[in-house]
Amino acid sequence: MFAAAIAALSLLPYLLAYLWAPPGHHFGGFFFIADDATTYLAKMRQGAEGSWLWNDPYTSEPHGGVFLFSFYLLFGHLTALLHLPLIVGYHLARISGAVALIIATDRLCRRLLPPELRTLGLVLVILGSGAGFVAQVMGNPSLLGSPVEALDLHLPELSGWYSILAIPHFAWATALIVMSLLGLLHITEQPRWRPIALTSLALIALTAIHPQMIPVIGLIWAAYQALLYGFGARPGWRALAAQALPFVATLPLLAYNAWILFYDPTIAEWAHQWRHQAPGPISLVVSLGLPLVLALVGLRVGWRQRGRALALMLVWPPLVAALLYLPNAANIQRRLLDALYIPIGILAAVGLAALLHRLPRRLGRRVQAIIITTCCLSSAIVLAIALRFASGAFAEAYVPNDAWNAMQWLSAHHQPNDRALSSPGSGLLLPAYAGVQVYVGHYSETLDYFVKTRNVQAILQPGTSGSTVQSFLRANGITLVYWGPAESVTTYDPQRQPFLRRIYQDGSVAIYRVEP
Repeated sequence: MFAAAIAALSLLPYLLAYLWAPPGHHFGGFFFIADDATTYLAKMRQGAEGSWLWNDPYTSEPHGGVFLFSFYLLFGHLTALLHLPLIVGYHLARISGAVALIIATDRLCRRLLPPELRTLGLVLVILGSGAGFVAQVMGNPSLLGSPVEALDLHLPELSGWYSILAIPHFAWATALIVMSLLGLLHITEQPRWRPIALTSLALIALTAIHPQMIPVIGLIWAAYQALLYGFGARPGWRALAAQALPFVATLPLLAYNAWILFYDPTIAEWAHQWRHQAPGPISLVVSLGLPLVLALVGLRVGWRQRGRALALMLVWPPLVAALLYLPNAANIQRRLLDALYIPIGILAAVGLAALLHRLPRRLGRRVQAIIITTCCLSSAIVLAIALRFASGAFAEAYVPNDAWNAMQWLSAHHQPNDRALSSPGSGLLLPAYAGVQVYVGHYSETLDYFVKTRNVQAILQPGTSGSTVQSFLRANGITLVYWGPAESVTTYDPQRQPFLRRIYQDGSVAIYRVEP
């Protein structure tokens, strides 16, 4: 019931956005981190067209397909198999991730917590959130020389609810992390082939989504075993070898990922543009908020009890906190926050129970209700932001009908090797909604994004000679020019160019084909 309720609630703002779209506009399908989400839809389109290899449609450099973003390629294949629109497939991935995450978390809570705390633990894991909104209301004041940011309103990976509402692979990655840990716990008790195989599959699937989490889980599991050893447990070599096998199964895919990220020229240059450094420590603490405070109490309780049930949760947050602020070659420290809300929520349930156990029962229930409400306040704010988007208050969530119609037409009429020149804003949409490569479109997936943005601004000027424009188009393999309101601000007039033939016009949007 809880999983169904969360899934339905997370779908509500998106349904309302379609129903409440402003006149003359079409809902694009996203609220949060829409630029990245749009690229995920472009990846799904490649899968729907039959590819299992990703080609970056947002950059003009020549490159071959690589086995990256297989999560979205897979859901693209499923979408085509089920004859669904791509955006429906995207939300199917999101809703199925929500259900998988809640079921896996419920199983973990049942394994680690006493019966009276299991529901509380599940609620705090999925809906618990921080107090970054307080810093935002105060104007993001500076502490120790850096502003305090409301990360819980900006980083979906910090909470279960935000992950469910925003980005499909975040919820699925956390669900796979939990499934993997449950499998490893099962292997510890019964080192047989079935749990080893299932855990291996979960870790391989996680490698295909967030490969950086495999070493993190490996370190967490090693620290857990070391803590159990300190508590007096002495696992046999056969059990340890069985626990290592699922990690060994991920090595080929991990090696492949490392190879392309460092030795494939285009992918290496793209990876070099990543900027996912760890957030400021004060901002992180504030944005984890009251659940973190309760988790610290729970950590103290678990340490005092020296119980094996909570040992895994005891090592997880401190280890991730240490890894966050160590340098790494890929500049992806922030990506190590995946699933951190799992141990925080479970430990918070233990800590809250420890704080309330001496209060009279009726008073304890009231205090618990107040504390849980406070813990979930940022999640309620995130939902309110989504509903605000759904009301049509923010134009960036919608695409004008003439632009939407142009991209739907182009989806059916473009040639396989077409590449379009447009503004970066239009270039973000074209691979997702029309399936056309672009010269510039996404801040990360377009190599030298800012250089290419300046190139477009410089070349599309009224005084630029036709031969200069033609040379630029030919040098970059551009066969189409998309022309809408964002492009018209340059005052360049494509209609007067003999080498541009208009092939489509609807309202303020035109599409031109570059003639030899």
